[in-house]
Amino acid sequence: MPLIDSGESLVDYELTRRFKEYFSMTDGGSIKDPHNHDWMVWSITDIERWWGIFETNLAVPFGRKLFNSCCDEEEYQIHSNDIFKSGWFKKSSNLKRLSTRWSLFGWGRLNVKSNLIMTKLPSSIASGFAVAGIESFNKVRYKSEWKQINQTEILLELNLDPNDLPIAKKHTQLPWFCLKDSLATNSLDFELESRELGWSVEGEPMVILPVSLFSRLFYSTLGSNTSLGAEILDSWNVTGIDNKFIKPLILASYSTYQLFLNSDKHVFAESIDSWENVISHYCKQWGWGNPLEFSVDANSNSIKINYHINENLPFFIGQIMGIWERSHGRKPKVSLFFNDDCVDILIESLLEYM
Repeated sequence: MPLIDSGESLVDYELTRRFKEYFSMTDGGSIKDPHNHDWMVWSITDIERWWGIFETNLAVPFGRKLFNSCCDEEEYQIHSNDIFKSGWFKKSSNLKRLSTRWSLFGWGRLNVKSNLIMTKLPSSIASGFAVAGIESFNKVRYKSEWKQINQTEILLELNLDPNDLPIAKKHTQLPWFCLKDSLATNSLDFELESRELGWSVEGEPMVILPVSLFSRLFYSTLGSNTSLGAEILDSWNVTGIDNKFIKPLILASYSTYQLFLNSDKHVFAESIDSWENVISHYCKQWGWGNPLEFSVDANSNSIKINYHINENLPFFIGQIMGIWERSHGRKPKVSLFFNDDCVDILIESLLEYM
């Protein structure tokens, strides 16, 4: 494995090459795999923090729902992508495919025989991916629990489930899911550094996750109450989608907005050029979205974005809200106007409406 010392970190060019062969980027800031699934790159720190914020905003324990979302999405992908091959003497090659998948995505390592996960991912996410892999490999169903042994080890407790459950299907589509395939012809810009568990980018431990696991999670919140107060919900105006999907969209976007504000990211975006640079740095390169076009009002500093709908929409909105508030020091008011396969996003000062 060729490692080149670049300052403080070791770039793994072979891993980077395989990663860039498997994933590519659309002009709309979406990372695609060869099967047209959308993916997002997260720092390990951010996915842990985001999950804590999201669950707090729901005000109910939701770890099992996150586990189910990860398990179902990974099972769906394993079977729809034909990751495992059937036939004699296929077990060792199937184990290798599963190991390669975990390594390439930065998830860590999974020991199918001992049910031990070695990872930096939150336990609900790693356990969901692992159970899907083990069930698909062994072709049986389990009733699953997990125990966090230490910071990087999780032990699965699996008992055979007599119920013959069907293979997970593609998730129920949310209104911001894009039905049309997008051309992913752009190469990813960043390089990966190998670590004992997973990989990093410029020294920051990171991971790539399927966006559809979040879509499954958001769908499972339908009908749930949240701890978001009226003053927060009233700062949103959403038209063009079924009302039942508005609160899950706000919940997901607002949690991402809080994640940005709670970070140490210091940004200032005012002009078109500065906004382009900031969006490219914090959104596009990681699969968190990119506008079709946008304009900035020099007087009010409001920003209007035309965005091609995509599963990553809540994360893109949350990032833009956080960038806008960090840049102007005011709370944002958000207006979303859905129209066919696009959504107009307007971020402006909430103070002007109070």
